[in-house]
Amino acid sequence: MKLNVRSWMSGVALASALLLSACGGGGGSTGGGGGGAPAALNVSTAGEQLQFAPGNLSAAPGDVKVTFKNGSGAQKHNWVLVKGGDDVAAKVDEAGVAAGDAKGYIPDDANILAHTKLVDGGGSDSISFKADPGTYTFLCTFPGHYTAGMKGTLTVK
Repeated sequence: MKLNVRSWMSGVALASALLLSACGGGGGSTGGGGGGAPAALNVSTAGEQLQFAPGNLSAAPGDVKVTFKNGSGAQKHNWVLVKGGDDVAAKVDEAGVAAGDAKGYIPDDANILAHTKLVDGGGSDSISFKADPGTYTFLCTFPGHYTAGMKGTLTVK
């Protein structure tokens, strides 16, 4: 009987390993639009530093899902994607400060393409959107973070 139980347990372990390896993979900072699945992008903060990690993302045109993980233990952050460069990002940042904490420092601005909520330290949020070819800026609109350099670039091609 012990031999049958060991064989059965070995079979379960092997099947589990195969299943997990077949489901793994994604999670990189690039993705494609093939097969109808959205490109999956992961971005976080660099610990307590006011930086995104990675600071540059890329994706194919189409559906994109960004998962933002706040790697800080104490600071709040968000991830805001704007159509444009630093000039547009600076205006969105100023408007975000004026919007205040009650709105998660997210202003009502037509230049915002996508954004996460304001995420507490250690938390995460995801956002899905349709991306057209181009180069876009992303930033954190929590007061003072963008001006300290908390920004990055998403290239869609």
